[in-house]
Amino acid sequence: MKTMAIVCLLGVGVVCTPRPTMCVTMSIVTVTAYHNCPGSKTPGITASGKRVRAGVIAVSRDVEKNLNLDFGDQLLLHGLGVFEFQDRMASRWRQKVDIFMDCETKASRFGVRRYVVLVKLA
Repeated sequence: MKTMAIVCLLGVGVVCTPRPTMCVTMSIVTVTAYHNCPGSKTPGITASGKRVRAGVIAVSRDVEKNLNLDFGDQLLLHGLGVFEFQDRMASRWRQKVDIFMDCETKASRFGVRRYVVLVKLA
């Protein structure tokens, strides 16, 4: 009987332990889009060394630092989807991200927008 009481108490203890909390960091940024023209002199290589492609995002250095980002981290732009951080912007830019689009027309039409960036937790 004593053994049964100990097992029950241990079971209750496991259920009642607090669960770890998740931390989501967000930042309001200006979002623009860019396109790498086929005949351009720039080869389309990101700061991480990978080729630029749809779904890649370039982030200003202040946002990178504030969100504690590493290359390969996934970022959610509310209303636009999830993007992979593989590129950083020139140091003159503040509170800005750049989305690569494979179509020049889409990139031109995108314009300049304000969004909330959320770090997607794994």
